[in-house]
This record gives sequence, C-alpha cells and structure tokens, in this order.
Amino acid sequence: MEQMEESIHRFNIVLGIDETTELNRSCMDEFFGHGLKKSNSHSHPEVPEGSPAWKILAEKNVWDLKLHDFIVEQFDIQRDLFLDKDI
Repeated sequence: MEQMEESIHRFNIVLGIDETTELNRSCMDEFFGHGLKKSNSHSHPEVPEGSPAWKILAEKNVWDLKLHDFIVEQFDIQRDLFLDKDI
C-alpha cells in the first residue's frame, strides 16, 4: 500500500496491460484513484504502532507481519527488474 503506483505499474508490466490506452487509464482511475498518487479503493482506519489495538493485532497476526516484512524486502530487491520498463 505504501507504493501503490509502482505496484500497479509492475502488475501491468507483468500482465502486459497497456497503460496508455484510454480504457485502461479510465479503469485504473476508477479503481485506484485519480491523479498522480493512487490509493486503495477502501479506507482503512489507522492503528498507531504500539497502541493496545496494534499489540493485539500484531500478536494475532504474527505470521502475516513476517510475510509483509518479507514482501516489502522483495519489493525493494526486485525494483531493478522494473526500472525504465514501459508498456
């Protein structure tokens, strides 16, 4: 979620979606927001790190958090695969 624009661009490259067509741009705007910065189509409440709610969620979702950390690390490692790739 922190890098939605880059994530969507990567999906489009892998799936061969042409981001330059009017139909595809319109679809991306409808589902991910309009303008330079894309966003999730659903709002999520902020849970401050270290808060009681955060601690409960972290305990219940320990493996999800480990997976998230791994994915963020891989996202950064794989960045070079997508640099300067246009559709």
